[in-house]
Amino acid sequence: MKAGFSRLAVSGVLILLLSFSAAPLFAEGSGTSSPAAEVIMTIEEAREMALANSKTLQKALLSVDSALLAEKAQSYTQLPQPSLSVNGGLSYPVTSGSSLASGLGVSANVSVTQSIYEGGKNKILAAIDSLATQSARASARAEYLSVLESTDAAYYGVLEAQAAVDAAEQDLAASKLHQDIAQAKFDAGIVIKSTVIEAQAETAEKQTALSQARKTLLVELATLKSLTGKSAKPKEIAFATYDAPMAKLSALDDTAADAFIGALYDSARTNNPTLSTYSLALSQAQKQIEAAKAAYLPTVSASLSHTASYSASDGLDLASDGSLSVTVSVPLDYLTLKNTVQTKTISAKQAQLDSEGAADSLQLEIQSGVYGLIAAVRSVSSSQKALEYAQSNYDVVLQLYKLSKASSSDLSDAQLLVSSNRSSYISARYAFLTDISTLKSLAGLESEAALLAMIQ
Repeated sequence: MKAGFSRLAVSGVLILLLSFSAAPLFAEGSGTSSPAAEVIMTIEEAREMALANSKTLQKALLSVDSALLAEKAQSYTQLPQPSLSVNGGLSYPVTSGSSLASGLGVSANVSVTQSIYEGGKNKILAAIDSLATQSARASARAEYLSVLESTDAAYYGVLEAQAAVDAAEQDLAASKLHQDIAQAKFDAGIVIKSTVIEAQAETAEKQTALSQARKTLLVELATLKSLTGKSAKPKEIAFATYDAPMAKLSALDDTAADAFIGALYDSARTNNPTLSTYSLALSQAQKQIEAAKAAYLPTVSASLSHTASYSASDGLDLASDGSLSVTVSVPLDYLTLKNTVQTKTISAKQAQLDSEGAADSLQLEIQSGVYGLIAAVRSVSSSQKALEYAQSNYDVVLQLYKLSKASSSDLSDAQLLVSSNRSSYISARYAFLTDISTLKSLAGLESEAALLAMIQ
């Protein structure tokens, strides 16, 4: 009777095991759907909101306004400089028979000073201020591109974190299925208790991983909100639109890769605002040398002064005093001037080294970025194939495990292989997008299309 019951129990367990769904638990995009009321934003909308919300960009734009005002102020110094002074007084003691008002007197002096010759210093200073304005504009554009790059990184970060949550949910579902099958086998006396405990431990581990993935997603969402100023979920990226450029990148040989790097660097030399800032700083330093040398030359200025006065006793005199003077100033402290020129020369050499160093660093960053991009593209392809193999392998092992032809550890290994390859696939796809955004910023470009068009 007991033997018959055992055979019936085992048969029942096998039927139960085979009844578990054989549908793939690791299919991409099987995560939870978004609430209907959830706000969705595209990456273009995120960029626009981030630009409008950026305090550092607003500060950089104010620096441009400040530089323009400084440039105007320097241009005003070349104009005639008028001034007006008014002086009033009361004479005492009052003589016999005179009133207190008779001692009242007022005078007004108007003077105009015009620089005639200053060795070109004003022209040089105007050029320095103009370069400062260009530098402020370049810094503002650098901040503009930085905001775009940061927004892209945050946007992709949320999508990658959401994909990780979906993956963790699939891992947990697979572990729960494993646990349920192990429990059913244990109840039928097919496996020992330790097999169930191991499956339970695996499920608990996946629950912890899911909690961590959800925490990471919340952090990424907060980061994106801090940039855009709005709580919204990013719209999924249509990776199919990148199939053509990814195919080109994957097929690049060393010669084509070098050509791509060269095209990006050529663009950077023209459009990268950070590189422009260093170049402008060098030009400013060179102009500072010219300004220091100009201090050796004499300066000539003319001044016209006219005074009108009024007194109670003498009445109004519109031309009580006047003068026209020409002043020539010759510098004599040549040791100080020489020291200033030498100091400015050293500063210019330092600026030149900074500019050359920035160019070399930028070229290396572009080169490294291109190699990273190509590696990411190839990783997308290889990890996708590996994931497909791991999924097929898991499906086979799952069926064998249900039939007791594979061990619990075999199924765990198959699950781990799927999980690992899926994580690699997710990382590779978003690394590709992030590398595109980084290279776009390095090349000084604002659109992906312009960058992708350089791939031959």
